[in-house]
Order: sequence, then structure tokens, then C-alpha cells
Amino acid sequence: MAKSNKKIKDLENEIEKLSDERDKYLDIAQRAQADLVNLRKKISIDMKDSEVKSQRKILYQIINIIDQMNMALTAKVNTKTYKSWIQGIDSINKNFIATLSTFNFIEINYTEGDKFDPNIHEAITKIQTTDFEDGDIVNQISSGYKQNDYLLRPILVSIAEKKEK
Repeated sequence: MAKSNKKIKDLENEIEKLSDERDKYLDIAQRAQADLVNLRKKISIDMKDSEVKSQRKILYQIINIIDQMNMALTAKVNTKTYKSWIQGIDSINKNFIATLSTFNFIEINYTEGDKFDPNIHEAITKIQTTDFEDGDIVNQISSGYKQNDYLLRPILVSIAEKKEK
């Protein structure tokens, strides 16, 4: 009987030891899970903050261009100053494009001889003509824009539709 009690006592000690170890690992797992949840929340908050800061950086640079445009729009223009006013507007436009280029924003345009590519062109109108083949680009309506390799807006074009004789 004493041997049996000792064996029971040893098993109870082993069970208690294993229970303590299980509790220790369960506690570690729960802490790790809580840390992961907290990390995900922090990353989400940091990403939102980063996005807001990026937008503010862009907006701050655009504010300067808005100020320039407002000054140009309030300037008194007459026939003597018209040419310099146009040059000023052109300068503001170039400044705006330069500002956007710091964000890898680029303007893309049609050049004569380009074939219609639906990846970078969007046909807005069809022009009946005998001078071009069906589907050829006749002219550009508006520039396209890219940021890095992402097409923000395709080049808007008119395409030819063969005129029947």
C-alpha cells in the first residue's frame, strides 16, 4: 500500500508539474497573442499617420501654387501686360508640374506615329476620315498621367473611323 501511495504521490507531483508547465506556456502564448494584436493596432495607426503626413506634404507644396495662381488671377491685365501675364501662368503651370514630379508624377502624351494601345490610350471620339486607317489615332484630346509604373489616367485620344465613299 505504501508503494502504491508513493506512486500516486509521484504521479500527482508529475501532474502538478505538468499543469504548472502548461499554465506557463499558456501564459506565454496569451501574451504573444496580445502583443500581436497590439502590434497590428500600432502598425495600423502608424500607417494612417504616415498617410496623413504624406498628404499634408503634398498639400503644403500645392498651397504655394494656389497662392501664385491667386496672385495671377487678381492681377490687372490689359493689352500691354497680357503677354507677361500668360508667361506668368505658364510659369505657374511648370512649377505645378515640377512639384508633382517630386512624387514621380509624370505627364504622358501621344507622339505622331504611335499606335493605339488600350493600356495607355482611351478613345473618346471617332472621327470619320479617309486620311487614316480604322483605329489609328487622329489626335490627342488630353494628356495621360502616371506615377511610377501606375497609370493614373490614360491619354485621351480621337481615333479614325474609315469614311465610306
